[in-house]
Amino acid sequence: MTSTFHGIETSKRALFVNTTSMQTLGHNIANAGTDGYSRQRVNQTEARPIWAMGMTKSQQPGQIGTGVEYGSITRIRDSFLDTQFRRENQYLGSWEVLNSTMVSIQNILNEPSGSGLSKVMDDFWNSWETLNSDPSLLSARVAVAGAASNLVDTLQHVGESLTNLTNDINASIDKKVQEANNIIDNIARLNVLIRDNESFGDHANDYRDQRDLLIDKLSTIVDVQYTENEVGVVSITAAGVQLLDGGDEPAAYLTAANAATATAGQLNGYNASLQETQLIRDQLNAMVSTLATGDVKVTLSNGYVTSNVMTALNDVTLSDGTVVTAGQNIPAGSQIASPMEIMVKGFNGLHELGYTLTEPTTSGIPFFVSNSGSFTIDDIKVNPEILKDTNKIAASSKFESKNGINVAIRGNSDIANTLTSLRDALFTFPSDLTSLSKGSTDDYFRALVGDLGIRASNTERNFDNQQGLADNLQIQRQSVSGVSLDEEFADMIRFQQAYNAAARNMTTVDEMLDRVINQMGVVGR
Repeated sequence: MTSTFHGIETSKRALFVNTTSMQTLGHNIANAGTDGYSRQRVNQTEARPIWAMGMTKSQQPGQIGTGVEYGSITRIRDSFLDTQFRRENQYLGSWEVLNSTMVSIQNILNEPSGSGLSKVMDDFWNSWETLNSDPSLLSARVAVAGAASNLVDTLQHVGESLTNLTNDINASIDKKVQEANNIIDNIARLNVLIRDNESFGDHANDYRDQRDLLIDKLSTIVDVQYTENEVGVVSITAAGVQLLDGGDEPAAYLTAANAATATAGQLNGYNASLQETQLIRDQLNAMVSTLATGDVKVTLSNGYVTSNVMTALNDVTLSDGTVVTAGQNIPAGSQIASPMEIMVKGFNGLHELGYTLTEPTTSGIPFFVSNSGSFTIDDIKVNPEILKDTNKIAASSKFESKNGINVAIRGNSDIANTLTSLRDALFTFPSDLTSLSKGSTDDYFRALVGDLGIRASNTERNFDNQQGLADNLQIQRQSVSGVSLDEEFADMIRFQQAYNAAARNMTTVDEMLDRVINQMGVVGR
């Protein structure tokens, strides 16, 4: 049997359900611009119908509906898209950081340009060309010293810039680790709130949105693997570290060392950036060290007077007719009468074979010096004695005696000419640093820049591709979870009309009951 007031109860339920739907709709509209918000929906269903109870089936046909009710308010979310987005987002974070670093490295080298390291190296070699034309010209010697100083200053500036970039990367790692740990703390707090709220059977929609947004942000920083248990608590592993294990507090925190164990995310990008920065430094150090002291074969022309005991790679005839076979020692002070091939220790080694314009003349001193004894872009400078007295630039291969004093022949520039030829000389470079293991310093630097350009181009392409992939997944997520104002306005009209109809139905039922209660049964009174 149905109640006389059954119609009022049915209308009341419709009013309550549509009121809740309007309130939820208003919540959606209010958060249309909120980052990470997922639109919510009231899940309406028919209320349980009534029928006459009895030992046998009721004679009244059918069941009487009792209106509408809602079983839950849920958010519209696709967990599959969430997983896809976070996986691609962590790779996007890695490529984004590495791409930024590659741009910075290219800006430091500033190649190709008219003011980069290659231009300074050209000026250095060209100054020796000028000195070779007139080794006694003071302005040419000053130009050599100046060009060498500019080369050293440029190398040191590049080294300082790379050091600053490395320091910035390490500082960024510390900052990102702290940010990740703060996110982990907040996720742990939300875990507790979600578990406690959903233990009463409700859906903690807003708390879940906040947690999902934090997981999105964490996936930008580091690779993330996560699982959710039956009470709504997520466990998280990042960079191989179990950060959340289902407890109320984080199980561990990330450290700067985890940048090396991260397989994706910004921490992985910073670690790769450190490796790229170190690679460029190692390549430049190899070029500087090889130029200054690397083994190189040179040929000394006829008339050269040996400044020390030397070993030739070929048979050499001396001015007195003596033939010294290859591999045998040639005494110091011997004058050669045939070209002599020898191995020298780079630019310094060859410069030390020449003679200065000082009186009396002396054999050359190292042109470049370092504090540690090994040459790097951070530890190289022009010999201060040469900067103080450019006559100590050893350009001559011969000397003569004047008034009992040995003086270099001022017009002779054999050593300067040979030093100039080092520009095209074949040096051997470490094979694991660039695509070129043997060639001139110019060739090596071009190979260095070329390899850098290829890596930078690949990085930029991967970043652009990953950006497009992540953006497409985000668009798909928004198409599912995002708030569409057009849809919300359409639902607003629908719920409003349903509410008005329910209210009108309640008014009609009330009028019917008024007729029954107040106007029926008055006959015979």
